[in-house]
Amino acid sequence: MNINRTLVNIIIDLIAALFFIGMLATGYLLRFPLPPGTNNLYTLWGLTRHQWGDIHFWISLGLILVMIGHLILHWNWIVTVIGKKCSAVKSNQPSLVRCATWTVVVFAGLCIGFAWVAEMNVKQIERPTRTHLDSAMRYAAVNSDPSAKSSNQSDTHSVVWADVYPIFETKCLVCHGPGKQRANFRVDLRQDFVKHDNPWVLPGQSAQSPLMAIISGERAEMAEMHKLSPAEVLLVKTWIDQGAE
Repeated sequence: MNINRTLVNIIIDLIAALFFIGMLATGYLLRFPLPPGTNNLYTLWGLTRHQWGDIHFWISLGLILVMIGHLILHWNWIVTVIGKKCSAVKSNQPSLVRCATWTVVVFAGLCIGFAWVAEMNVKQIERPTRTHLDSAMRYAAVNSDPSAKSSNQSDTHSVVWADVYPIFETKCLVCHGPGKQRANFRVDLRQDFVKHDNPWVLPGQSAQSPLMAIISGERAEMAEMHKLSPAEVLLVKTWIDQGAE
C-alpha cells in the first residue's frame, strides 16, 4: 500500500511538473513571439494568439486540478501539522471532514470574490465616435469619386489625431508603444511624429513626410511590415496635409 501511494505521488508530481512547463512555454509564446495585438497578423504552428491563449488556460486549469489531487493525498499531514502550528487543532485526531469543509468554503469564497471583483472593475475603453475604418473609407470614396467629392465639400471635416490614432494603435502599437519602441519611436505620442530632429511628419507636407513612404510601401525594406491599406494611407495623408493637428 505504501509503495502504491508513493508511486501515485510521483506520478502526480511529474504531471504537475509537465503542466507547469506547459504554462511557462505558452506564457512565453503569448509574451514574445505572439505579443498583444498580433492575433490577426501572425500564427505559430497554425494557431493564432487567441488559440494559444486557450491552450494556456486549459493547461493552467489542469495544473490546478493536479495540485488539488496532490493536496488530497497529503490531507492528513496538512490538517495535523499545519493545524497544530497555527494552534487551530488541539486534538491528535482532528476532524478531517470539518477541516476539509472549512477549506472548501474558504477556497470557494476566495474564488467567487475574485471573480466578482474582476467583473465589477471591467471598464470599456473610450474610443472616438468615428472609427478609423469609417473615416478611412469615407476619404477613400471621396478621393476616388470626383462627383462625390464635389457633393461632399460642404460636409468635409478636419482630420485630427483622434481620427488617425486608432490606425496606429491597431497596426503599429505592438512594436512602437509603451512596451517596445523600435527605432526609438512611439505611435501613441503625437509629438514623436513631429519632433524637431528627423521628424516622421512634416505638417502640411505629406509628400515630404518620411511616414508616408513607410506606410504606403514605397520603402521596400519596410513594405511587408509597415504598409497600410490605401484607405488608411489616404486618411493619414489628409491628416498631414491639414496640419497634423
